[in-house]
Amino acid sequence: MKRKVWLAAAIVLCVLAGLRYWQVNANPVCRGVDKEIFVKKGQEVHAPGIDFKILSAKMVKGKENVYLTVKVDLKDRGYYADGKHGIIAAVSNMYFNMPYSISNQSDLYVVDGNGHKVAIGYLTSKTPQPLTLKFDNVRSWYDTENTPARFSFLVGDGNGYKKYSILLE
Repeated sequence: MKRKVWLAAAIVLCVLAGLRYWQVNANPVCRGVDKEIFVKKGQEVHAPGIDFKILSAKMVKGKENVYLTVKVDLKDRGYYADGKHGIIAAVSNMYFNMPYSISNQSDLYVVDGNGHKVAIGYLTSKTPQPLTLKFDNVRSWYDTENTPARFSFLVGDGNGYKKYSILLE
């Protein structure tokens, strides 16, 4: 009798676990990059929740690293991504991108429009613009790629991300 009760309980648990698995995976949300949009220096871009303009992007190849300095003007219009709001979320979604290799985020500090070093965690919509961001990447990874390096900014639109990129070469 005990064996039948345990068997029935195990079957019920397996059925409940299967139903829960089916419920969780019924409508998967893929929040990957839908589209890459190439922009030019100085072009004003109106993206969901934020307006931005890439004023300059300068890449310098060192012996062991490749360095990128980007000056960008951001206007927050309610930008939200990855649980963060505003300029902090925007800067966290900017990358020095080497396609089919590795992408790095900026250093922990940015330089604001007044020339002051500001930690990314303290950025607000009132931070003087433009911001200067610095990135670095390993030279050996850069040298092995056939596609040009780029500066990319991921902007979520609720269904996925648009990748706004500027070619660096």
